[in-house]
Amino acid sequence: MSSATLFDTSYEKEKRPLLSRLLDLLRPIYTAEELDALRIDPVSRGILSQRSGRGFVNRDLLETVLGNLLECAAPGSHNATETGDALGFDHGVEEIVDQLYAMIAQSLLAVEGPSANVESRAVQTTFALLGDIPSFKDRARWNRFASLKDPAVWDAYVSTRNDLCEDRLASLEFRSRIDSAIEARDYDVYRSFLEEEKLDFAFDYQMQLVVSSYPGWRVLFYHDTAHALTGTGESTTLDGVTREPVPLLPRAIAELGGRYYQADLHPETKIGDANFLEHPHRGLTTGQTGVIGQGCVIYPCTLGGISDKVRQRHPAIGDFVQIGTDAQLLGRVQIGDRSSIGINSQIYGYVEVKEDCRIASTVVIGTVLSGSGRPGRICLGEGVRVGDGTVIENSTELDLLIPDKSEIPARSHVVNDGFGNPRYLRD
Repeated sequence: MSSATLFDTSYEKEKRPLLSRLLDLLRPIYTAEELDALRIDPVSRGILSQRSGRGFVNRDLLETVLGNLLECAAPGSHNATETGDALGFDHGVEEIVDQLYAMIAQSLLAVEGPSANVESRAVQTTFALLGDIPSFKDRARWNRFASLKDPAVWDAYVSTRNDLCEDRLASLEFRSRIDSAIEARDYDVYRSFLEEEKLDFAFDYQMQLVVSSYPGWRVLFYHDTAHALTGTGESTTLDGVTREPVPLLPRAIAELGGRYYQADLHPETKIGDANFLEHPHRGLTTGQTGVIGQGCVIYPCTLGGISDKVRQRHPAIGDFVQIGTDAQLLGRVQIGDRSSIGINSQIYGYVEVKEDCRIASTVVIGTVLSGSGRPGRICLGEGVRVGDGTVIENSTELDLLIPDKSEIPARSHVVNDGFGNPRYLRD
């Protein structure tokens, strides 16, 4: 297939019935207010058909298409709300179909060259991704909701206008109520709490504040789009539609996320929703084989790898985990649900941190190579507390097990006693 035939009659013939099904899927997920706010920026087919470099769609077009997809997830959050000649919903969705199809087809052409089935494969993958828009929209809202964990959403505007004193706000456990709402998958759990405290006036303003000025949920939307383009198999929303991994494009989307927000989220990282990325512009990195659960609060940190083998080599983070600023989690580290990692801490190698652990600041936990043998694991049991400045290391081939509910004092140095038990070199 050449660029001249990117939008030929066979494309139109395959697109039409799928477009009708996609529109039927998407219409019910929008309110009248959202449809009124939705704005899709058009791009001419002539521009979409132009090949750039080695055939890949240029970054300017990619920015436009990502902005349009973001509009589908959160209408009115990206493009201007007044255009004078806004596309209708059906026309707007068709415009996004054409734009995304062109990028996917161009990506395949860049790697494979002209092929008889590139067009059909690109169509299938396009509709598989757009069939994910209901999920994208839901995930984007939960990611915005999770951002309400930031105390700064109680800003001067909402506090001053409603005579809220700092002492009263400081006494309320907002985060735990937000986590309860996330677990129940019900926003009203939190809204009811606000109503009980006569603070319900703040919710809509704070959600508007997040959608307009917080970068974390946008970074995660970019990742959702890139991640979807790495998938394979049948669509869960459009029967008979299949997807395949797209070359080049997912990494280009991740690169744009890094350029705008300094958050380098690898497209293949598996990330749940209802996560709050705090200050991602200070730098956040995830790796290809990493996993992040739901309900987490993640400050600028590195979730990286230390192996050059093609295998599981990045951290797996559970649900409702907090990771502090400048923390480094490297390798096949596992962090259990509801644990927290303090600022400037380093955890690396074969380390497992079970549920409800609290690791303070500037802690170092890692497995150390000694000779040719692989070191055993370090396993922190449930509810372990590790004080500031502590070092826990294991250079033996036996696993080092820290019992449940242990409390390790600040600035301790803990090693394996040779039988798998902790030994303190100094307190």
